[in-house]
Amino acid sequence: MVAWIIGVFLILLGFAVKQWPNLIAGYKQLPEAKRQKIDVNKLTSMLRNMLVLMGSTGIALHYVFAWFNWYAIQSFATSISIFFVTPLLIIRLNEIIPPRRPKE
Repeated sequence: MVAWIIGVFLILLGFAVKQWPNLIAGYKQLPEAKRQKIDVNKLTSMLRNMLVLMGSTGIALHYVFAWFNWYAIQSFATSISIFFVTPLLIIRLNEIIPPRRPKE
């Protein structure tokens, strides 16, 4: 049941981020000049896809673990999903918004 709640929350959050980009942490505080450099449509689409992936994978893993009778880790399905999708999210974010390099 908890996997469904968290999974649906992540999926809804993904669609909300696509609709309202100001939900992205730090985006609202960016100066207008830096906001213009970011492709908001690409960023919000990627975040939506990753959040939907996290939510749907968490729900699916919950049932996969039940099918294999792995009840000890079934309650961690959503956490496992978030743990494995987050590095993919960071890699994709670095492609869209390259990190600042220190000047040498």
